[in-house]
Amino acid sequence: MQITPLGDNALLAETGAAADEATLALTLSVARALAAAMLPGVTDIVPAFASVTVHYEPAKIPPGPGAPVARVAEWLRVTAAGAKPDAKISGREVEVPVCYGGEQGPDLPEVARRARLTEAEVVAQHSGARYQVAAVGFSPGFPYLLGLPARLAMPRRANPRVRVPAGSVAIGGAQTGVYPLATPGGWQLVGQTPLRLFRPEEKLPALLFPGDFVRFKPITPAQFAQESARVTAHPFDRQNNRTVAGKTGGIEVVRSGGLTMLQDLGRPGWQRVGVTPGGAMDRQAARVGNILLGNDENAPVLESALTGPELLFHADTWIAVTGAEVRGVAGWRPLRVAAGTQLSFAELACGSHVYVAVAGGFAVPRVLGGAGTLLSAGLGGFWGRALRAGDRLTAGPVTDSMPGTADRGGWGAAQEFWTASGNTRAAGGGAEIAVRFVRGRRWAAFDETARAAFKSAAWRVRPQSDRMGLRLLGPPLTAELPGEMISEGVSFGTVQVPPSGQPIVLMADRQTLGGYPKIGHVIAADLPRLAQARPGDTVRFAEIPVAEAQAAGLAAEQTLELLRLGVAVRRRG
Repeated sequence: MQITPLGDNALLAETGAAADEATLALTLSVARALAAAMLPGVTDIVPAFASVTVHYEPAKIPPGPGAPVARVAEWLRVTAAGAKPDAKISGREVEVPVCYGGEQGPDLPEVARRARLTEAEVVAQHSGARYQVAAVGFSPGFPYLLGLPARLAMPRRANPRVRVPAGSVAIGGAQTGVYPLATPGGWQLVGQTPLRLFRPEEKLPALLFPGDFVRFKPITPAQFAQESARVTAHPFDRQNNRTVAGKTGGIEVVRSGGLTMLQDLGRPGWQRVGVTPGGAMDRQAARVGNILLGNDENAPVLESALTGPELLFHADTWIAVTGAEVRGVAGWRPLRVAAGTQLSFAELACGSHVYVAVAGGFAVPRVLGGAGTLLSAGLGGFWGRALRAGDRLTAGPVTDSMPGTADRGGWGAAQEFWTASGNTRAAGGGAEIAVRFVRGRRWAAFDETARAAFKSAAWRVRPQSDRMGLRLLGPPLTAELPGEMISEGVSFGTVQVPPSGQPIVLMADRQTLGGYPKIGHVIAADLPRLAQARPGDTVRFAEIPVAEAQAAGLAAEQTLELLRLGVAVRRRG
């Protein structure tokens, strides 16, 4: 079993070279063995097709010889060695009703034409097979199913749909799957189920897990309508009802700014069912803001992209502004705000993501262990959506023991924490961001010219960048691959190279699985500065070994610990 680092906080164990039932059986056995012998510090175990990805926090791995990556790899190797495929261990069998064709399956005629079958024959073959869930990813609860009859294998659409309805049953290549949420997609739609595959309000949020078996049961349009009426609605569908949103909170949104939402440090533990950990783009800035106010580091904060909000404070409180520098507002220190104060965080002097922490943290419910907003699934934060003018937020209780203010020449976090201003300013006004990376799993698949270009080029940040990925523009990188890659785990900072040859650095809201070759991974210690990149900024990559990357991450954690201790002394004094 080949074990490969996915950056400095994940490992990938390759269980085979093909996406078949035998390999999947071994993959699931390894995942079960790892879960049963869970190592402290491991946050996610993600089986997918022919690999198992182990995500971990290096600072929380038990002490021992060598770097954390070596200790996790040894645990993985020893534990996986005892895992054998067991025919007695099988998933549940779930029956999924499907209304084929018509409005629910608009591509059924095309699938029938390509397969040289009648539509009825396509339905009979598709519903007559027994499928197994090989992975869950792409979006929360999306099952990739093995077992599609060979004659029904279909190429993906040349022009993906902007919106695929939730519940759509589709064919892509040699697989079939079901879209749990309304998302863009390029698979061929043959039908639709009334079942909800992603249910974040429940203890087990997905209907299907890796290893489960699925049988599709054809139903009529009338039955589809009847079943759809009985299905419990997504509890966060109320997010657009303004009367539900709180109107009595002490912090009112006057102007929302650019994509302002509540974020924390993420919701690990659910990547095996396609739920990205998410969380703040600049985790260091979010943590420092909470530390300065004496909050739990994981308390929700406001995050805005490119333009900050304008807020009206209806009660006395303390805030801390971190991340991007805001003109007219002191950053990286506790600030006393009196009732009736209206503050604008709209103009960012440098950086792209600004954070506003409030004493006591913002009071919002946790969903699947996290309070952050996951827009793609409409959950977390403030009714699962970005903030709008008129929304009012509630914060925790305020004490009079908060230390210092800017007006009295108070104190704050040292400049070494200032993620945005730490980036070099270029002559044209943009930032030049130097980040370190470790080699990706497909590094050798790129020729010497491509590898040299990756390390030497000044990569321009494209306007299409978002919380899912930082899209870069530069010399095209090409990879020599033996065939279509099998989707496998990715992590925050993974650098994937799609067919265009232009790299994408996966960021906070990345998908949980990826099928593009990985040329490298930005190290965790440098992600906060990369998160502050703006369109037009340039990025340069420098290679370092995994052990050095983890040493840099541990040093950053130690620096944050010193800040925590310093704030605690101030509060006691």
